Amino acid sequence: MSKTVARRVPWSPDSWSVALDRVIERACAAQQPVLRAFADWLMEERGIGPQTTRQRVDSVAAFLTTVTAGETLPWHQALALLTANGVEEFFVQYSKDHGMRTRHCMRTAMRLFLRFAALRGWVGRELAAAVPSPLGWRLSGLPRGLRDEDLTKLLSSPWPPGECPRRNRAILELLATYGVRREQVSALRLSDVHWRERTIDFASHKGGKAVHHVLSATVAQSLAAYLREERPGSGSAYVFLRGRRPYLRLSSMAITALVRARMVSCGLPSRGPHALRHTFATRLLRAGQPIEAIADLLGHRSLDTIAIYAKVDVARLFEVAVDWPEVLS
Repeated sequence: MSKTVARRVPWSPDSWSVALDRVIERACAAQQPVLRAFADWLMEERGIGPQTTRQRVDSVAAFLTTVTAGETLPWHQALALLTANGVEEFFVQYSKDHGMRTRHCMRTAMRLFLRFAALRGWVGRELAAAVPSPLGWRLSGLPRGLRDEDLTKLLSSPWPPGECPRRNRAILELLATYGVRREQVSALRLSDVHWRERTIDFASHKGGKAVHHVLSATVAQSLAAYLREERPGSGSAYVFLRGRRPYLRLSSMAITALVRARMVSCGLPSRGPHALRHTFATRLLRAGQPIEAIADLLGHRSLDTIAIYAKVDVARLFEVAVDWPEVLS
């Protein structure tokens, strides 16, 4: 019997819409219309993009499967029988088998769906408020950066032959050198690199500030090697492109995939780009840089956002802040 091989579909700006359609198609046929209506409401009425909508619909599909008792009840009948206690009981049971981030995703999805259902008269308005908030304490954890020896291994180990090694090296060095987010690297434009001034700009993200850095010699060499020797001939304004046609901007998900693959190839646990952001912040703190300077370098508008890093070295809380010379106005 021949084995069917799934055809690899190139990433494109419409990929999240395709992924959303697949989530809905995987649900049972009876639930697909309500999931589609919910998705349309999220995007058209709430202004939520297809990527987040896919996450919300995926969570709600799991919720509906449970409240319909494994699809033995029609969804509209199950919703009519749903009570505040039933909503709370589902969430409590769900939380036992899932981590904090997944619980937060489910809580948000349930509240949105129950508000959507209330607008259509399927449930009472009080049910959305019955979804519990996961127990947690602000700043209860510690940021997990890489050890110095692991960071050295990640950056210095030979790169095996493969697709776009110069591009991947440049991306990794940007993440490690500047502590920027994967979305900021994905959005980096050719015009953001100022070769003569030896500076580099990263756009703001998640309500933060744009950041302006000195272009280090190592990063400049890696970028130049990629642009001269490996970047496809394209009129795209973005620095990092896919290695295969169509030569579109490299997505943030692709950046996560290449960082995880690099971690594994270096014998490290598989972790994403945010581990390098944590590493950047904790190294600065231990080097004696003040919280205010670290916030500027990370592009945060509020010091509260990076207060978690103060726990890495409590002694720094008692020191007087000084200016960090690499911050450019």
